[in-house]
Amino acid sequence: MNKTLLTHYTEFYDKAGFIPQQTDKHELAFFASLAPAGRPLDVLDLGCAEGALSVLLAQKGHDVTAADISPTQLAKASGNAETTGVKISTALCNIENDLSSLNGRQFDLIFCMDVLEHLKSPVAGLENLRSLLTEKGTAIIHTPNSCAFWQVVRYAIFRKKRKNYFVPRNVLDLHFQLYDAATLEKALNFVGLKVERFVSTRLSLPFIHRYTAFVPVFRALASLFPFLSDTLLVVCRKTEPIDMEKQIEYWERKYH
Repeated sequence: MNKTLLTHYTEFYDKAGFIPQQTDKHELAFFASLAPAGRPLDVLDLGCAEGALSVLLAQKGHDVTAADISPTQLAKASGNAETTGVKISTALCNIENDLSSLNGRQFDLIFCMDVLEHLKSPVAGLENLRSLLTEKGTAIIHTPNSCAFWQVVRYAIFRKKRKNYFVPRNVLDLHFQLYDAATLEKALNFVGLKVERFVSTRLSLPFIHRYTAFVPVFRALASLFPFLSDTLLVVCRKTEPIDMEKQIEYWERKYH
């Protein structure tokens, strides 16, 4: 039987470590600006890739741990930090099922940027992420939007067009699943993460999305229609999960 992404998950992610991940410097600077200023924080950059965000956060004075499932990426992150002249810690970590490398630590701030869509069990990953937060900790999560405007337009124009994903040139990423705004927020609430705010990103328009001159327009549109943006960016705090006993009681009253 051939190896698959599911059966050899870690191996294939490490083999794909040569693919550049953090190429948008303006986006990375924006992400780093979301970290509260004023005092150094214990920060976990979960799914750090090459460590570009980790370096920016360390430059702001935070104590940064860069975690990833790929040894190749962690080596890059360490190298980038050394080249830049900042200090970060690294941890080989699978957020879905193995947090041992973090030695029971908790963090004031966790960045989880473009990770959820890659996980086999994203809700398990979110539960583990919550366990890594201090009681007053904050999580910042970024993930593609399944209800992005450009995607809706594509499905409307090309109503029956499909791609053959067994052809390598058609597989542009390793995404297992995506969320829209409502589904993401509900999933977060189920595990005990309350969304404090959705942060505007970009709402790209078909055919002109490649032109950087339109980026200010895309950002303005995202501020008007955040749930149709290309990506979802949420700031969450640790709270109690949805009370399922209370939920069952509600359903009992409704259906009996």
